[in-house]
Amino acid sequence: MAESAKGDPVIFEGFHAMRSVICGAEASVTGRRVNAVYFDREKLPKKQYEYAWLKAKAKTDGFDLILADAQEIAVLASTSTHGGIVGLASPRENVGAERLSALLAEGKLGRIVFAAEGVEDPYNLGFLLRSVYAFGCDTVLLPPAVRFGADSVVCRASAGASERMYLSFSDLRETLPLFRAASYLILAAGEKNAVPLEDAGLSLPLVVLIGGEKRGLSSSLLSLCDGVVRIDYARPVFASLSAASAAAVLSYEIARRNGLIRKS
Repeated sequence: MAESAKGDPVIFEGFHAMRSVICGAEASVTGRRVNAVYFDREKLPKKQYEYAWLKAKAKTDGFDLILADAQEIAVLASTSTHGGIVGLASPRENVGAERLSALLAEGKLGRIVFAAEGVEDPYNLGFLLRSVYAFGCDTVLLPPAVRFGADSVVCRASAGASERMYLSFSDLRETLPLFRAASYLILAAGEKNAVPLEDAGLSLPLVVLIGGEKRGLSSSLLSLCDGVVRIDYARPVFASLSAASAAAVLSYEIARRNGLIRKS
C-alpha cells in the first residue's frame, strides 16, 4: 500500500493547479483528499466557467467551495498569481515499492517511466515533470530525499503535471529491479560508453535515468542499466544540459520514435 498522507494541508494556488489536484485525486494517482477551495467572490462575473466547474466537483467529490473576500485569500496564498482561487488538500501519498509492484501488475504505470537522481530543486523538478508528461510519461521515480514539502511549487512549475503522474519517492536501487522484472528496458543518460541518442534502441516499455548536471548518476544506479545514451550537440559546449532540458530532448525522441506524437 502507499504510505498514508499525514501532516498539514497543502495549499495550491490558481484554477489550473486546483483542476490538476482534483483530477489527480479522482484518478487515485496522488492519494490526496481536497478539503476546500476558496473563490474570490469579486472574480465571479469574469470566471463563471471556473466557478461552475469547481461547484460541480465540490458536489461530487465532497469538498467545500467557499466564496471569500480577496483579503481572506491573500492570507492563504504565498503569491499574487492565484487569480482568486486557492485550495487546501491533504499531503500526497508516496507510491512505495509494494504499491509500485501492484500498479505494475495492473498495467497502470505506463510504458514510459523516468527516474531522476540529484534533481532536488523544486522548480527544476517541476520543469522536468512538465516535459516528460507532455511526451507520454506517466510515472517518475525519485529518491526519498526529494520529498521536501514543496508540492505547490512543483505543481506550479510543472503546469499541473505533477498532480497527474505517479511519483515514487523510494530507493531507486529497490524500485528499478521491479521494472526490469516487468520487462522494461532500462537506459541511463550519460557520456561514458554511451550510444548516440539517434542510434539508441528506444523500444517500449522503457525506463530512462537522468542525473543532476553536476554529478550525473551514481555508479550503483548505472550498474542497473541496460545501456547509456548521450545527447550530441550542434557545437562544442562546456557544460551539460540541465536535467529538465535533457529530459525534454529524451522524452520527445522516445515519443517520436514510438509514434506517439500527436499531429495538431
